[in-house]
Amino acid sequence: RIEKPVREIFEAQVANLQRRTQKRFESALLRRLGKNPEGTENFYNSNADALRNVALAFEVAMDNLEVPSLSLTKAIPVQEMTGKLNSALVGFPDTPAARMRQLSEVKAAASREKQPTQRSIDFGLDFVGMIRPDGYGSLQGFAGYQLGGNQIIVGVCNDADSPEVISQFGGVRPPFIRVQPKLKLDVEL
Repeated sequence: RIEKPVREIFEAQVANLQRRTQKRFESALLRRLGKNPEGTENFYNSNADALRNVALAFEVAMDNLEVPSLSLTKAIPVQEMTGKLNSALVGFPDTPAARMRQLSEVKAAASREKQPTQRSIDFGLDFVGMIRPDGYGSLQGFAGYQLGGNQIIVGVCNDADSPEVISQFGGVRPPFIRVQPKLKLDVEL
């Protein structure tokens, strides 16, 4: 009569210990994820000792749960747990937690500012030109070209006869060509 409740309690304790062990193993893998060298084979080899440690801790904990008089031994649960841990290790790189951790590491690496290797001062010259032929604004366009730190931008707008443009220039027609040079200075310390 007492055997059935003892078996049920033993099975519940084993299931609880398996869940805790599984969680402990997955958190250990997650902590070690960024510290492993790249490559699948290296991941499995470097985490083999974590698998052995968790399996040994499970086996030691199972020693306290055994009831040999009712044939409730640790052999089968330890074997099942080792299989579950191996499956968890094989499937771990594809788990959502591992992917989130890898994504956060990629984001952190991408957001880090690269330190300049040497100090430098760079000069650049930009020319912005506007050509305004006769017309009322029916033709407009821009073109640009960049060479190193220098840039040229040319715009065309045939609005020289437009009353709005003439009023902006105080009653006179705008100049046919207008050029604005810009000097850029880039200092890295």
